[in-house]
Amino acid sequence: MIITIARECGCNGDDIGRFLAEKYNIPCYTKKELEKIAKKEHIYEKYPFFFNEVSLELMMDTVADEMKQHLRNTPKEALGKTVKNGDFVIIGRASNYAFRDRDDVVRIFLCGEKKQRIRNIAIKHNVSERKAGIIVDETDNRRRSYHKYYTGEEWGYAGNYDMCLNAIKLEKTGIGEMIDEYLKLKNV
Repeated sequence: MIITIARECGCNGDDIGRFLAEKYNIPCYTKKELEKIAKKEHIYEKYPFFFNEVSLELMMDTVADEMKQHLRNTPKEALGKTVKNGDFVIIGRASNYAFRDRDDVVRIFLCGEKKQRIRNIAIKHNVSERKAGIIVDETDNRRRSYHKYYTGEEWGYAGNYDMCLNAIKLEKTGIGEMIDEYLKLKNV
C-alpha cells in the first residue's frame, strides 16, 4: 500500500502523513527523508531540482518539447529508485503521478480555507499572519508550477487523486478515519 499526499501549504500534510504512517506502521517519506535516501543512493545528483521542488521552466522553455516529455518520467524514475519496496506514506514530489499506475496506491490531496492555512503557518513558523500569507501563496504557486512541470497535470485537480479532503475541517484524526474507510472499501 502506498499513500501519496499532495497538499496546499498550511494543511499539515507532514503531520497527517506521520499520523497515517504510525497508524499503519509503515514509513513516511517527507522531503527530508527523500533527500537523505536519494543522497545515500547517489540518485540526488541526477534529480536535484526534482527533490528540491523546483522546476527548470525558464531554461526548459528554450528546449525542444521532446525533452519536456522526458521530464514526465522523472517522478517515477526518481521516486522509484529512492523508495523501492514495501508500504509507505509519501508527501508531495508528484508522487500521485509517479505511482498512479499501481493498484495499491491511494492518492490524497489536502486542501483547506486559506485564512486557516495562513494561521497554521503563522503558528508553525512563529511569523506574522502577513508573512504567513506570503509563505502560503509562494509555496502553493511553487507546488503548482512544480507539479505542472513534471507531470503536465493541474495540481489539485480532483481527477488526479482518489480523495480530496479538507484537512482544516477534518484534522488528522478525521483524515485518518476517511482514508482508513477508503482503504477498507478498496480492499488495499
